[in-house]
Amino acid sequence: MRQFHVPQFIEVEDKIFGPLTLKQFLYVIGGTGIIFIMYVLLRSILPFFIIFMLIAPVGAFFGALAFYKVNGQPFIKILESMLTHYTTTRLFIWKKREQK
Repeated sequence: MRQFHVPQFIEVEDKIFGPLTLKQFLYVIGGTGIIFIMYVLLRSILPFFIIFMLIAPVGAFFGALAFYKVNGQPFIKILESMLTHYTTTRLFIWKKREQK
């Protein structure tokens, strides 16, 4: 009888860029890019303190997307569940189905 190698950690994502998974790396790069663009566009208009106040929430959001987990669930999954909860109807009216 042939023996097959069974992978042990199927649900664990591969670490591609050092300690980061591909998703985490893309969130960090995307957040860094948006922060850089905001800084370049706003540096001639606003003082640094105001720019920092605008950029800090963006950095915190992308940092949470990349690293923060709630009860073992990624932050993006929590945002998706919250968006679904608030955009769909929450009233369910039971209707008895006829037996065939």
